[in-house]
Amino acid sequence: MPEALSETTIDDMARAVHEHYLRARRAAGDDEAVVGWDELPHRLRDDNRDHARDVPRKLAAIGCALSRRPDLAPAVLTDAEIERLARLEHLRWMRARVEAGWRPGAVHDPQGRRHPDLVPWDELTEEAKEKDRSTLRTLPAVLAVAGLRIVRESGFSGP
Repeated sequence: MPEALSETTIDDMARAVHEHYLRARRAAGDDEAVVGWDELPHRLRDDNRDHARDVPRKLAAIGCALSRRPDLAPAVLTDAEIERLARLEHLRWMRARVEAGWRPGAVHDPQGRRHPDLVPWDELTEEAKEKDRSTLRTLPAVLAVAGLRIVRESGFSGP
C-alpha cells in the first residue's frame, strides 16, 4: 500500500495542480475554475486535494512511488505510463463526480450537475483526454513543489 501523504503535502500538491490547470485553461475561455486558489470554490479545492491524495495509488499502478530522497534518480515517465495514469485519473474524477450527484450532459452545467466528460475514457474527445494527459505530464514539476519526486519502485527503499 502506498504511503499516505501529510495534509500539508496534499495542500501543496493541490495548489500546484490548480496552478497547472490555470496556465493550461486561461486561454480556453471563461470557466469557474480559472481563478486563483483563494477564490476557487471549496468543491474544486477538495477535488484538487483528492487528486493529490490519489497520486501514490496511481504511481504504484505503474511501478513507481514518491520519494523525498535526492540521491534517487527521478523516473522519466513513458507515454504509455502517462496514458495509464491519465485513464486512472479520469476514473477517479468520474467516481467523485457521480458520488456528488453529477450526471453526463451535453454541456458543463455546475448548477445542474451535468458534465460532458462523465463518460468512459474511450468515449472522451481527444481534447478531454489531453487535459488529463497534460496534468500527468506535469506531475514531476507539481510534486517538486512539495519536495517530492517519482522513483521506480525497484530503486525505492522509503521516503
